[in-house]
Amino acid sequence: MTVELWTLVTMGLLQLGLVTIHGTYISLALGLRWGMGRRDQSREVSDLGRRIERSIINTMEGIAVFVPIILVIQLSGLSDNITQIASQTYVTARIVYAFIYIGNIFQIRTLVWLIGQACLFVMGFALVGKALAL
Repeated sequence: MTVELWTLVTMGLLQLGLVTIHGTYISLALGLRWGMGRRDQSREVSDLGRRIERSIINTMEGIAVFVPIILVIQLSGLSDNITQIASQTYVTARIVYAFIYIGNIFQIRTLVWLIGQACLFVMGFALVGKALAL
């Protein structure tokens, strides 16, 4: 498997891990019965629970941009060192960002997010540049 596909799998595992952390937290905080039930009655979730939820949503938003870029790079055979390093850096930044977000370490959260966004732009520009050169 290529580096880019491995990063795609890693992003999927990150999302799965975040959903698992959230489900476990909710079940422990609000009770297993409520966690396994229909959840017809809303319950107040703590700040930590809301940060985990927002981390899941934010990661999903990132995946929505990351997946098409990676798939086009993969299917077009335009992978190179730039796209590989950018995809690895993106995934690393997203993993760090998720835990910084959950841990409420807001001082560096934006910087880590910007690193991830920059990686998306690098991959996108590399892809477009190579496609135009063909």
